[in-house]
Amino acid sequence: MGEPFPSLRLRLPGETLMNLRALSPEQSRKLAIGLLFFAVIAAVAAVAVPVWLANRHYDRALADMTDRLERYTRLAATRPEIAKQLESIRARDVRRYFLRAGGAALSAAEVQEAVRVGIESNGGKLIAIQVPASKEDGRYRQVSVNVQLTANIEALRKIMHRIENGTPVLFIDNLTVRSQVPSTFKPQPGGEPEMFVQFDLYGYSLAGA
Repeated sequence: MGEPFPSLRLRLPGETLMNLRALSPEQSRKLAIGLLFFAVIAAVAAVAVPVWLANRHYDRALADMTDRLERYTRLAATRPEIAKQLESIRARDVRRYFLRAGGAALSAAEVQEAVRVGIESNGGKLIAIQVPASKEDGRYRQVSVNVQLTANIEALRKIMHRIENGTPVLFIDNLTVRSQVPSTFKPQPGGEPEMFVQFDLYGYSLAGA
């Protein structure tokens, strides 16, 4: 009766040794050469692979450093132009864009005068100006006024342009425009209806000046 599982028969070390002893001298020599070849390949791989990985890492690091150096060089080349622009800015009288130095009441009076002139010189009618409390913001003080007026669309356009392009610099916020005539109103040729306009107007002064 044959073995039940011949394919699962294990080869014992003693049998392997006997098979090796049964090899001819030529076969033994070829086996030794093959083992030596694989041993050399394994030794070379053990040394070459880490060296190759290290070289790739350093190549990437060198490429990154080269790229940074090129960017810093380009940035350094712009330094004279930047310095020239800074000198140009310092030479300007930037204080003229701020409200007059002094207390909040003085700055608020300057804003009121600017908006009054802007409205009355462009065909509007000033109704009221209210002055809320100013706001301190570090070196700067924000001074605001609330303005109410009436004007037609053309006069309002001129008033807005005058305020936003004047000196000192003033900013318009919370603008509300309401019609004062019914929707069925038909103006005469060349005439525009008056509108009610309300907005906040603010500027900045140098708090420590």
